Amino acid sequence: MKIKIPLKFAPFFGVILMSPLKTHADIFDWSSTEIQYLHGSGYQMPKNPNDIDRSIITVSHADGWTLGRNFFFMDTLFSEKGEPSQVNIYGELYSYLSFSKMTNSDLKFGIFKDLNLTAGVNLGENLDSDKSGTRVFLYGVTVDLNLPAFKMFNIDFLCHNILEPVELGNSIQITPVWKLPFELGNTHWSFEGFADYIGSKGGTYKDNFLAQPQLRLDVGEFFDVPNRVQIGIEYQYWYNKYGIKGFNESLPQALFVFKF
Repeated sequence: MKIKIPLKFAPFFGVILMSPLKTHADIFDWSSTEIQYLHGSGYQMPKNPNDIDRSIITVSHADGWTLGRNFFFMDTLFSEKGEPSQVNIYGELYSYLSFSKMTNSDLKFGIFKDLNLTAGVNLGENLDSDKSGTRVFLYGVTVDLNLPAFKMFNIDFLCHNILEPVELGNSIQITPVWKLPFELGNTHWSFEGFADYIGSKGGTYKDNFLAQPQLRLDVGEFFDVPNRVQIGIEYQYWYNKYGIKGFNESLPQALFVFKF
């Protein structure tokens, strides 16, 4: 089914969609792409009393360009135990227009680094079902912070609008995203991830909280390819999953990362 996007946002999404068509030399200041493999046991789904085992392959990409930056990821989820065998896909795309880049000025003050106009879409499908998948449209602002020791710390303040499978209207989403590199002896580590808080939408959709922090060890440097191969663990905690009151999920996941 088609995603309904208000016409007033069309110019903004035109920038998002056209920018990847230009060459790297023309527009991108930097880019980063990685593939993650995750495996865990204890995933929960509504009306299913079983713990579910899954493998997840995630492709993510981020880049910076003339007026801001983009971020994209796509999960492919393979159910292995606890539910009928199936494949689900889920992806998110966000684009950020930087006020400092658009005005060609330095907005830094204290820990404040920059302010961005932000828009995004969340899309999900069950490839083994003909039911409508997830369709969410988001827009708002993102604050970039310059915190000691952190390579990155951003906070999104967004309007969260679920369009499908059931149109539920608007609420807020607040999402901090961070990356904190550190060293232990001669080894290099990174503590990174995000946390989403989504407000209630009335009716039965309750406010919910999802956090996915990761602890990564750079094992590529042991083989003279630093910052290419990482292993670690991701902990997933989801309170009121899918906005369902009292439906919670908590589990660790083994993590393998290959960076391009």
